[in-house]
Amino acid sequence: MSMTSYTPSELIMARSRAFASGDFGFIYDSYHPDSNFRRQFPDRVEYCQYGAESLMQDYKIIDCMVLDEDCGDDESRVIFLMRMNVREASLCFAELAWLKKEGQAWRYHRGQKMTSSEMPAEPETLSFRDFSGLDPDTIY
Repeated sequence: MSMTSYTPSELIMARSRAFASGDFGFIYDSYHPDSNFRRQFPDRVEYCQYGAESLMQDYKIIDCMVLDEDCGDDESRVIFLMRMNVREASLCFAELAWLKKEGQAWRYHRGQKMTSSEMPAEPETLSFRDFSGLDPDTIY
């Protein structure tokens, strides 16, 4: 599937599947060129090696569920819930992701995580309003 055929929510789900299968090239390509991630990892090959050698060993995605989407022309927001094992410990978090268009394709630009202790009793009810109370300095 071409990167241009993904909606913002579909891109989030494709990134989750790519991580689970070790396709770090797809993950790298799905980041917006102006993202902080691309400043941290300017070299695609280097990131792919890092992913295969470190991330695949320590992180296992259990599931990912999109909860809400706000689609604009050039920027969109997606809230998703992620469950994973990190070095055999279970971790659950929610994320508000901002995606920006690059040409005709959506790319991940930045995100803000909400820890399980910050989530409501029923995380599936999370909305964009729930993220507005978080510290904006935690946006990465």
